[in-house]
Amino acid sequence: MVLFGIVAGVVCGLIAFGWWTIGFPRRRLVGGAAMLLTAFLFSPLALVHSGERYGFDGVVVGLIAISLVVGGGFFFTALGWTGRVRKVRKVRTLSEDPDLF
Repeated sequence: MVLFGIVAGVVCGLIAFGWWTIGFPRRRLVGGAAMLLTAFLFSPLALVHSGERYGFDGVVVGLIAISLVVGGGFFFTALGWTGRVRKVRKVRTLSEDPDLF
């Protein structure tokens, strides 16, 4: 039962983070990068701890939780990059500037 709570907590955290970053691409970009960094730094420790405490089921749930965090990190990082405002250069055409001809 505790193992399902771990996965449910990770899913609720990802949903809450997505709700908090609506309309803020910089928050998504920084948050996604922080999620990836945290997952890559602490995933071995989390797997060892859950494996010692709950056995094989703990390792399986730990892998599921880590894959959710890594997937969410990539997802939010991609959303942050696509939501950025880009400066568009205006191209002058012949109809706007007859001196170009």
